[in-house]
Amino acid sequence: MYSKKGLLAEEQAYYDKHANDLLLQHPNRHLLIHGSELVGHFENMDEAVANGIRRFGKEPFLVRRAGDRQTKFSVPALSLGVL
Repeated sequence: MYSKKGLLAEEQAYYDKHANDLLLQHPNRHLLIHGSELVGHFENMDEAVANGIRRFGKEPFLVRRAGDRQTKFSVPALSLGVL
């Protein structure tokens, strides 16, 4: 289920590999990434997180603003009381 590399490793690798293209295609958007797939892009973090929870429930997913290189870790399900 989770790789030994760590939680969100696959999602982070996808973002890192495609960061420049994602910024060009979706500037100022919040990206929802699950596995090695861009699932959607949203105007704000709340929309992206809500969509991720709706689609993936307790499965991990990454929400990152296009162009953001700073690593931030968040577990929305914990903060929202889903887990």
